[in-house]
Amino acid sequence: MLMSKKELGVLGSYLKYYSVFQLVFVIFVVLFSSVGAFFHFLLDHEISIVESWLHNNQWEILILSKLISLYLINKWFKVRLYQFKNFRILIKESFSWPESKAIVISIFMLISLIASHRPVFVDQNTGHWYSLFISYFGIMFFFGIEFVLLGYLEDILSLSSRPSKLYLGLSYALIFTFAFKISVPDYYGMVSYLFLCYSSLILLSGDKFKNWSNVFSYLVLFVAPMASLFGLDPIWGDDFSPLKLGHKPNFAFLAVIWVISFFYYRYREILILSVRKLIR
Repeated sequence: MLMSKKELGVLGSYLKYYSVFQLVFVIFVVLFSSVGAFFHFLLDHEISIVESWLHNNQWEILILSKLISLYLINKWFKVRLYQFKNFRILIKESFSWPESKAIVISIFMLISLIASHRPVFVDQNTGHWYSLFISYFGIMFFFGIEFVLLGYLEDILSLSSRPSKLYLGLSYALIFTFAFKISVPDYYGMVSYLFLCYSSLILLSGDKFKNWSNVFSYLVLFVAPMASLFGLDPIWGDDFSPLKLGHKPNFAFLAVIWVISFFYYRYREILILSVRKLIR
């Protein structure tokens, strides 16, 4: 479906602000990483120690950079005199009880990956409780902050002709993934998995990206446990997780699981109606 010139213009406005947000995020990741490395070199630490520090503190650097980026673009909106809801009102509007089908597909994805990849216990990682905590909540904040910004963009820009969610959501996912790839070394080959997770959150967040209950349930039940407990952390891999999958899931398998899950999410009511008719 082709977009009109007006819709293309509005799409450009959405992507301009979102790209600036990601650009500021990348700049601060590089800045904080460089400052940390600089002080280590001043202390004559070896390169291996510097790399270890950057690796172990990467989640803190990412979350801090993301928060600063959100703060700065929020200030920019206020300078431009845009009218948008404050954070408390946005939360009240965006949180309710999550859809049951969002919970179902979250649990289905979790069970599918665990059952098909037979996790093994990693004894040497059992004492890393702080890392488990940071991995679980770090990835939730990393994704969650995105939807605060998307909520603000909807308040500011949706008064004009709104572009299709397909184009907008896909563009967000690509920009998000690109920003991650250039700010964090992809040692564990997690970019495709990260893209699928973010695309899933975009779909679950509804037409205006404000169904945060679905987003929260998907993060809590699938993304965060897989990262912290089963070694699918995009920053640390299975370096600190008490369990790790027997083999790394390939993109083809992940794509199949995602297609099944979101076919169910999209057509659940039709499927249930069809089954009831067959039973009768």
